[in-house]
Amino acid sequence: MIKLLPLLFIALITACGPLPRPFMAQEPDSNPLLKLENTRPLAVEPPIFALQETGIELTDLTIWAQENLSQALRDQNLPAANYAFASNSLHLYSSFEAETISEDQVVISLKIGVAETSNPNQFLIESEERTTIPSIHLKKASKSILAEIIKRASQNVSLKISQLDQETGPQPQITDYVHIQLFSLSDRLDDRTKKILENELRASFQLRKLYLTRRATEDSAYKLSLEIELSKQAEQGILSLLWILEDSTSGEEIGQISQTNPVPNIPLSRILIPASEAISEGTSIGIKDLLKQKSLQNQTVLK
Repeated sequence: MIKLLPLLFIALITACGPLPRPFMAQEPDSNPLLKLENTRPLAVEPPIFALQETGIELTDLTIWAQENLSQALRDQNLPAANYAFASNSLHLYSSFEAETISEDQVVISLKIGVAETSNPNQFLIESEERTTIPSIHLKKASKSILAEIIKRASQNVSLKISQLDQETGPQPQITDYVHIQLFSLSDRLDDRTKKILENELRASFQLRKLYLTRRATEDSAYKLSLEIELSKQAEQGILSLLWILEDSTSGEEIGQISQTNPVPNIPLSRILIPASEAISEGTSIGIKDLLKQKSLQNQTVLK
């Protein structure tokens, strides 16, 4: 987990002063898995192996794979562990298989299923990763090969869980919500980071009666865009996120929300994914302030 310093958060609107807001909270001192909200814990069950010629004793391989799968899921910001949680947990089942396709080639697959405790035979999520390797590598470098498959599978599981949360979550009564179109996210972000950030934005907006949508509709009063600037220095860089809120009809800029923080020189996804909840909270609070100030300005004009 990356520890970042508090960020200076400023919302600007014409003829109004700055609105200081925190962007990134300090990293919690206690177990971060206990701090996650709207994310159910994952109990990782011991994997099933249908592999031969790995050169590793099966019990050792099972323990190793279970621990690595749990860690890979935690690296994706999912609360995973090798034990069952007290309540409300999902169970993750996995199996490794090998299929010989030629004299010296084999296909390795990792199948994953996520199910409720009460109904382990009905998967909410299913995923499969496959790779073809020379047969000799299965014996000489089995752990490194399996570790790479586990890493890719964990990324898939994380994406599917975020989609599942979006599909199965309760739909808000949006008749009295302010509709905002998410017009664009910076091209500097990869698809997975965009998806996670969008989901966090949607959740934060709903708490404040803001309805975020990708599509432009008749109800969309405003549109929101994100621009990113990253200046790199010797040991760290300065990351700036600039959210721009515009009137959908006139194109008039309502205001901007600027979030700036020193960050280590690592890929953007490793910075933004863990911080996506804090980013979204700051953005939604800033937008509410911008809209409130705009409403006060309109009342002043009418008087």
